[in-house]
Amino acid sequence: MKKLIYILCFIAFNGFGQHLPLQSHYMFNGIALNPALTGSEDVLSIVGSFRFQWTGITGAPQTQNLTVHGPLKKDKNAVGLQVFNDQIGVDRNTGVFGLYSYRIKQKNSSLLFGIKAGVNFRKISYSKLIVNDLEDQEVQYDTPSKILPSFSFGMHYFTEKYFISFAIPNLIRHNYVSNTFKVNSNYNLTLGGGVVFKLKKQIKLKPSLLIKYNTDSRIQFDLNLITKLNKAISIGASYRTQEAVIFMIKVNPSQQLGVMYSFGIPVNKLMKQTFGSHEMSLKYTFIYKTKISNPRVLEW
Repeated sequence: MKKLIYILCFIAFNGFGQHLPLQSHYMFNGIALNPALTGSEDVLSIVGSFRFQWTGITGAPQTQNLTVHGPLKKDKNAVGLQVFNDQIGVDRNTGVFGLYSYRIKQKNSSLLFGIKAGVNFRKISYSKLIVNDLEDQEVQYDTPSKILPSFSFGMHYFTEKYFISFAIPNLIRHNYVSNTFKVNSNYNLTLGGGVVFKLKKQIKLKPSLLIKYNTDSRIQFDLNLITKLNKAISIGASYRTQEAVIFMIKVNPSQQLGVMYSFGIPVNKLMKQTFGSHEMSLKYTFIYKTKISNPRVLEW
């Protein structure tokens, strides 16, 4: 329990909780970050992700995420579904969302617009905490289970050689204040982009940058580099400012099946308290013909 209290205090006083939690595998599964990428691979795609952050610390964040999405017969439209469960300490948040994207095609590029809408089921079990002040009214009782609306918006522009992406991952945020959940309009903004370099044989390099901004916290950057060695194997590394260095690998046993794993090492005070963060994803695509023409979102 001492470690649980430590981790909760660390998040509260260092601003990590102000940034929307992101999966490290968003480079392999863009819909986790931006709803505009719904159906962008031109196939029906199912991805399940499991993230164990800061292992070895009691009450550290754990996230499970499932997405299903694909284009409709009218190739300009795509729909999807996302279900996730996120828990840190005694705070549990479960969400169910529908996704929609619209594609504007040009000769050598495409512009995507996407929205995500749904509800969060939120509850904080304060009664599970061990506290010094037994008369503290703020932590004596659990919060009521609440159904809270949530919306997201995103845009994504891409060609065969580069992409630019912008998203507001959560237009409605809620904080628990004075025995009730109140709307917090201080939402996150994300802006990203990357390029693709084709080397000898099948090798490709994809450096990218993601910027996360919130007025309650310092700007955070993700510096990423993915290397596609061949059709079956991709490896990569990422540096997330204020947080971690991440190493990742993706293996495709078949054209339709993908397995992804990443390991993150903290670069802050948590380094001595944890065995790192682990994330595993499984992806399966149902390949079928569509009328969508090139360029397509590059699959890594």
